[in-house]
Amino acid sequence: MSYIEQSKYTAACYCRLSKDDEQDGTSVSIETQKRVLEDYCKANNFTVYNYYCDDGFTGTNFDRPSFKKMMSDIDEGIVNAVIVKDLSRFGRNYIEVGKYVEEIFPDMGIRFIAIGDDVDTNKDNLDLDLMIPMKNIFNQYYPADCSRKTRQAFVTKAKRGEFIGSQAPYGYKKSAEDKHILVIDEETAPTVKWIFEMAAYQGYGYNKIARVLTERKIITPAAYQAKRSGRSYEKDPYEWNLGTVFKMMENTAYLGHLTSGKRRKISFKSKRIKKMPQEKWIVNENMHEPLISEKLWEDAHIRLASRKRTSKSGFVNIFAGLLKCDKCGYALGIANANGKDNYYICNTYKKKGKDRCSSHYIRYDELYDKVLKDIQDILYIIRNHRDTFIELVASKKNAAGDEERQLICNEIEDLESRIGTLDKKFDMLYADRLDGLLSDKKFKEISSKCEAEQEELNERLEQLKCQIKEDNESVFNAERFADEVSRYESVEELDKEILNRLIDKIVVGDRVQNDGKVTQKITIYYRFVGQFGGK
Repeated sequence: MSYIEQSKYTAACYCRLSKDDEQDGTSVSIETQKRVLEDYCKANNFTVYNYYCDDGFTGTNFDRPSFKKMMSDIDEGIVNAVIVKDLSRFGRNYIEVGKYVEEIFPDMGIRFIAIGDDVDTNKDNLDLDLMIPMKNIFNQYYPADCSRKTRQAFVTKAKRGEFIGSQAPYGYKKSAEDKHILVIDEETAPTVKWIFEMAAYQGYGYNKIARVLTERKIITPAAYQAKRSGRSYEKDPYEWNLGTVFKMMENTAYLGHLTSGKRRKISFKSKRIKKMPQEKWIVNENMHEPLISEKLWEDAHIRLASRKRTSKSGFVNIFAGLLKCDKCGYALGIANANGKDNYYICNTYKKKGKDRCSSHYIRYDELYDKVLKDIQDILYIIRNHRDTFIELVASKKNAAGDEERQLICNEIEDLESRIGTLDKKFDMLYADRLDGLLSDKKFKEISSKCEAEQEELNERLEQLKCQIKEDNESVFNAERFADEVSRYESVEELDKEILNRLIDKIVVGDRVQNDGKVTQKITIYYRFVGQFGGK
């Protein structure tokens, strides 16, 4: 498409509103912004191509659907002017806003106008107007200040011993009189006590406790929370897992204590969360009625700790966390750890039976010998033919990767296309909402599904791009692996350090019997280089 003549302006009118802006004293609703932009365009003979509206999106970054659509239309040459009510509507990151106003738009031949701030890139000596960067800095200061005040308010509440979490821990609920106080939930509290008793008095581990709760059809914390809030829950509401039980048994809220400040966002501009050092946690003891006694807590954790010790024979499970089932993908667990007859079987088979997976049985000493032999073979090759090994790994990656790479590229293209389609769908939904064709409730319901799908697609897209990047670094990765292996003069026996330094995972196949001969495929995936041969 050819670009529009610069004597005539076809404008993209951009509007934005976020939750932070709702705290502002000025009237900056989407409708208000549209009226201001419409009046300006009529008075100055601008043709309005479209209104691009991001309602509910922060100005601290440009990851907004309508903004992306606007930039796409600019790239297509459909519009040659961008008009906003003021600079804060365009964005609140002063560096990025300045880059668009002073570099990107001028380079693209786009006229930018911020009505309320008297900014027009067609004016002479705009680059000498020091008020523009100053205004952008003040616009960024606003969400930063809001974030600081909000964080300080939470800290103050936490120090006073108020509960500031969005959801009460399983076993509790928020008081009807004061949402900052926890009270016992009679429906789920018995389950919490039972969990600690199973650990303390029956010697059950996290997995066994999860299995018992699942078998007894006890509703999980996530499913119970969804039920209380009236939300649908897609997963099995009775499927407990180790992680859920572990988190509950580490939660001191069940002793009546409140702990806050374990995590925080690294910046108001970022969604990343960082863990805080324990000395910075805010701990308030005896703030609400406990569900369990100190004695029960102590007994449960002593019994759990004793399960982690080596057996009387001195056996240590050096393959812990490395073994995966080739059928279901879950871990293989150790069984009969008495030092002589140890073996591994699939955890899915162990927990849910043969209808869900097969045993994938393999003896510890058999696995040990196979892995030791494989590592010794690779060590010999690297010590004597390092360059050949690196060339072989790189060529193997590339040879096996041509077809796979094309499939990945095709999937990336499909994902990007689908993400673009969802962006357009969101814009159409928003237009229907503005036109009264779609209720707010229905809009939120459909748009939340679109956003959830987009988040899933973006995560998959990032994984594929990382995979392509890793393939491009095959030589570098082969050298890194060779360096790790070269740390050892020889490997006569295995330990946890050697295995975890060299191996990413070991995939165990099932035992297959043909003509009276039993075979079993063991595939070792080494760090940095992946599969190198197989057994």
